[in-house]
Amino acid sequence: MQLGVDTYKRAHVLVALDDEGRQLGTRAIPNTPAGWAEALAWARGQQQQRHRRWGVENGGSLGKGFAQFLLAQGEAAVLEVRPQRTAQYRRRGRTQDKTDQADALAIARLLLAEGAHLPTIQRDDRSTELRLLSDHRDSLLVDRTRLINQRHAQMLQVDPGYQARSGPLTRRRGLHYCRDLALPVADGVAQTRLLIIRQLTGQILRAEEEIATVTAALGERVRASQTPILTLCGVGDVIAARLLGEMGTVPRVHSAAALAALAGVSPVAVSSGGRGGYRLNRGGTVSSTGSST
Repeated sequence: MQLGVDTYKRAHVLVALDDEGRQLGTRAIPNTPAGWAEALAWARGQQQQRHRRWGVENGGSLGKGFAQFLLAQGEAAVLEVRPQRTAQYRRRGRTQDKTDQADALAIARLLLAEGAHLPTIQRDDRSTELRLLSDHRDSLLVDRTRLINQRHAQMLQVDPGYQARSGPLTRRRGLHYCRDLALPVADGVAQTRLLIIRQLTGQILRAEEEIATVTAALGERVRASQTPILTLCGVGDVIAARLLGEMGTVPRVHSAAALAALAGVSPVAVSSGGRGGYRLNRGGTVSSTGSST
């Protein structure tokens, strides 16, 4: 049985086809744990359809909760469907209707025709934690840089020569200098700038504490994975966490060519007018030669 799932923030729409392409039914469910359970019970209730294959559009975003629920419940074939592929199969239908049910039907037809070649959605594991923590750490670093730049701009207005007395503002001495800065003679504007500087300094201190907490959590999880990546020269906890977060703690890249494609550095043969060569493939798929060199 092929189950196409068109996903939205509040609800999902399902269409089921048998292996001959005949429509078995359709279902609309709320995008909630109760709704996911309802959908699975409905699919399992198709007594004559023992083998199920799910196609979930946007399985990494809007459909992630449902896809992960299916995997946790033991569903073996949960596949990722890109919206572009849904649109292709919808346009092949007898009508050009653009409805949730038409999209779910298109996904089910895509499964029937190309299910063996669609990417499988992986169950969240330690690599998911590492990716989430790495992304959060990067976001915190960006926020800290923004705060530092804002504070620097204010300091230049009230204490242009501060660096000779404070040293770098990113170090503890500089942070304390800004926090304790006082001006003997200051008008209202200068006092307002001092207020902003103190608040920015407090935010920077909190950001640094949060970064340290996230970095420690990264290190704990990386070391618990016992990855050999840490033995490479120049690879510490932060870099290892990013690599494992993108590729997975359990190997999911089946060859060197697939890894090169994932990194966007696999070659694509190009030739025209008797001249040949290669260019980099940024599309994330392995070239027809299957080579990464």
